[in-house]
Amino acid sequence: MQVRTPHKFSYWRSILAMVLIASVFSLQSCEAQNKHGAATPERIVEQYLLALEDRNETSILRLMPEKSLAGKEIKAKIGKLGGHKIQDRQINYTKPTPTLWNAKMEGFYIGPTGVRRKFDDSIAIEYQSKGQVKLYRGRWYLLLGNR
Repeated sequence: MQVRTPHKFSYWRSILAMVLIASVFSLQSCEAQNKHGAATPERIVEQYLLALEDRNETSILRLMPEKSLAGKEIKAKIGKLGGHKIQDRQINYTKPTPTLWNAKMEGFYIGPTGVRRKFDDSIAIEYQSKGQVKLYRGRWYLLLGNR
């Protein structure tokens, strides 16, 4: 009976291939976790609303470009609209011009005194030159304050 031993070259080539594959998956998962913005403008709007409900400034910052200077604007939005579970949420997208979409967000929440209050906000989604949500290198970003 003849026992085959693996050829040294193919053994090391297999090890190298496994290390490369593991490295690629590791880098992709790190990149996905560290990326700011979102894959679609609709996802920006959804994540923005969730962050407002949670009063989560960090989540809003993750929707923006990495070195954004919008701390004041985010605090103002959270102070005005944040911290409430938005009920009967409706998001309507309109296209007032060929290069611009508007995401109109409406609903209501129950205020601290138990009174029903209207929730109303909007975000302009740019396709060429203006707006608060912008496409850059295949990712969409929320732009508030200093751009």
